[in-house]
Amino acid sequence: MERKVYEILYNDEKDHWELKRQGADKPTRTFDNKEDTYQYGRGLCDENRPSELIIHNMDGEVEDKSMYNGTS
Repeated sequence: MERKVYEILYNDEKDHWELKRQGADKPTRTFDNKEDTYQYGRGLCDENRPSELIIHNMDGEVEDKSMYNGTS
């Protein structure tokens, strides 16, 4: 099964955080703060194993990664 990779990114033009699947043109969902984006992304990755969540800081640098392997 192919690993789904999601990223948490800050969009400074729109002043919000985005959860976006790698390769997608549009975000899966947008949020006002990073914590809500992380909580939603974590749940989505947990439900869609195998998956990976890549968390970026406001400058776009990778801050952390979480792998969700196997079944939930």
